[in-house]
Amino acid sequence: MSCGCGTWQGSGIPCKHGLRVIYNQRLNPANYVSAYFKGAAYKATYAHHVHPMADHTQWPSFNVPQINPPTIKRSAGRPAKQRKRGPSEARKGKRHKNNKCSICKELGHNVKTCKSKSQAGSLSASQQGRGKKRKAAQASSLQQAEGRKTRRSTKAN
Repeated sequence: MSCGCGTWQGSGIPCKHGLRVIYNQRLNPANYVSAYFKGAAYKATYAHHVHPMADHTQWPSFNVPQINPPTIKRSAGRPAKQRKRGPSEARKGKRHKNNKCSICKELGHNVKTCKSKSQAGSLSASQQGRGKKRKAAQASSLQQAEGRKTRRSTKAN
């Protein structure tokens, strides 16, 4: 009546590992449950009459300090999911790592928040080049679509 997980010894009821062995050997699992959980123990516990408690005015008094409820009240709203980090602790997560600006190559900010002089009025040369390439790709796709329409119309005539 023991198992490596320790659940059976602690509770007195066979765990799933013990039950698997009991069922494989075609034995009755009720025979392996502690006598504490069986009907005979229940009947023996409540066989005698249980006297009700006397009124609280008749209770004996003891010299123990009175326990008061806690003084801190719970605040309204849902509790925080994570603890509040101290000012010297690093923030956790992907968003709060050091950002590197692609224009000035400095840590701590990105392109949108860059205050360098080259960013003041226009996009960088690499960003302008990307815009030109995108526009050229859109124009070529429009030309191809128009060419298909004209070929279909000539075939239909």
